[in-house]
Amino acid sequence: MTFLRQAALLLPSAFLLSLLLFLLTHPKSDPGFGTYPFFEERAGAWVSSTAPEVRFAAQASIFFLPAYVGSLLFVLLIVVAERAAFGPRPPASSQGFSRSFAHIFNVLFLVVSGILVFVCDGLARKYVAGALVAPLLVAFVPFGAAALAAAPAAVLAVPVALLRRTEAA
Repeated sequence: MTFLRQAALLLPSAFLLSLLLFLLTHPKSDPGFGTYPFFEERAGAWVSSTAPEVRFAAQASIFFLPAYVGSLLFVLLIVVAERAAFGPRPPASSQGFSRSFAHIFNVLFLVVSGILVFVCDGLARKYVAGALVAPLLVAFVPFGAAALAAAPAAVLAVPVALLRRTEAA
């Protein structure tokens, strides 16, 4: 459960990092800065007068926010069910695997998000060239990065936790 809560708290940061990396590495003339027809119809006249970066950020946010709210609701439902089934949680120790995992996961999550933006963008250019998928990629990369960063963070946290245990003894 701690992993899910931590991932949910880091999702906005990973999304903003992914958005920033995409905006910094693509010129204004990039086809990824196109506008979805439904967005243009709903948003009105301001869409044609704004910078492509602003439109891109708005479109990516439209895809990210409902998924993020859904993940927060999912975590909330798990916490409520856990408390109902098992009662209040005992206080956790400040040492050990969970603390080591938390620090390592934070860094790996953001690093994997950055790498995944470039990998997914390259795959999109290769396999679906001309399709407007860049806002979708930027919106959903943080969710994939959370899943991909969990296993390496767990593997790296074991030796760190063991080192902390031997230093404390």
